[in-house]
Amino acid sequence: MADPVSEHVSHCILCGKCLQACPLLKATGREELGPRSKSDLCRVLAEDPDKLSETDAARLAGLCLGCGRCREVCSQGQDVPGLVAALRGAHPNFKSWLWKTWLTRARQLWSPSSKAAALIPERFRTEKLGPMLKMLAGMTGGPGLDPFLTPRAFPDDWRGERMLLFAGCTANYVQGRWLTAALRLLDGLGADVLPGDFACCGSGLKGAGFADEAGEMARRNVAVWREAGRPRVAVFCASCLAGLRAYDAFESDGEKAQWNQALLPLSVAVRGIEFMISDNAPDRLGYHHPCHAGKDDPDRTWLRALLGDRLVRVTDEQCCGFGGVMRLAAPGLTEPVNRACWEALKGADVVLSGCSACLAQLSATAPDRVEVGHWLETIR
Repeated sequence: MADPVSEHVSHCILCGKCLQACPLLKATGREELGPRSKSDLCRVLAEDPDKLSETDAARLAGLCLGCGRCREVCSQGQDVPGLVAALRGAHPNFKSWLWKTWLTRARQLWSPSSKAAALIPERFRTEKLGPMLKMLAGMTGGPGLDPFLTPRAFPDDWRGERMLLFAGCTANYVQGRWLTAALRLLDGLGADVLPGDFACCGSGLKGAGFADEAGEMARRNVAVWREAGRPRVAVFCASCLAGLRAYDAFESDGEKAQWNQALLPLSVAVRGIEFMISDNAPDRLGYHHPCHAGKDDPDRTWLRALLGDRLVRVTDEQCCGFGGVMRLAAPGLTEPVNRACWEALKGADVVLSGCSACLAQLSATAPDRVEVGHWLETIR
């Protein structure tokens, strides 16, 4: 059997493009945390596993945000997040097991954990656990944003279109308002929303090194789509959409192409809706561009066109610092990444995004009097 780490190692020509793209390196200035260093160390580990101890290998596996920005710019096709995920899978530890449990038991854990975290007094929140507890407490989002967009006219483009809605774990278990808003929009568009019992997208598990569990979820979700007649699948979480696009659980290349064509960002479907912006709309809005949305971010495109001059801040190169399992493995290293993100958003009173993971991180770290929410929360 091939070594799972060596399968992801390719030749590095030392061009340095990944160093310019890595938000962890930019925020910390520590080149040993950059993609090239991880690639070099993993190559050493693949050639001679005894050169790194189990502890060193596990620590190395934890020091990656998994944002994928280095992969986008690498001319050699080096997939450092995939390499690190393979390393995590080969050297699991308690924190990765905890992350796996958190993701695979979302239905049972997320809502009660969020409610319980909100009840813990501030004085009992230690320096290490405080940010995590705040993120847990903020997953439900409190009362949510004050809506200021009202649909006035719907196009006929999607009328009668059969669709499945992939809501994602956050909307299904703790942010029901997102799911409700999405269903209202699809109803207004006249789409025929089909029932479908999707599992988690699996991207968080895959990045943490649990390829088998992620693959099982992919097969289940593809089966749901297949059994529904292979219709369009509307998605409103950028990370979920990226995870779904990365699936490789198909009967043929043709079916894989059909799946990718079926995936529909919800913001693309709503572009033809005529919205009225009410008087309570904030004058200074920000938008956080999720790393996994890629360069062609449909949420950003739609909001820029709709909000015009009200959209005063938009991140581009900044990562929110969530980092998946790294949030548990090395939270101190994610903090400067998060600070750089908020520096780019300075001046916005309300920050929108379309990624559930980014929103969890930004809600937990928002400056005083700055509100954070999914763009679905802005719609009445």
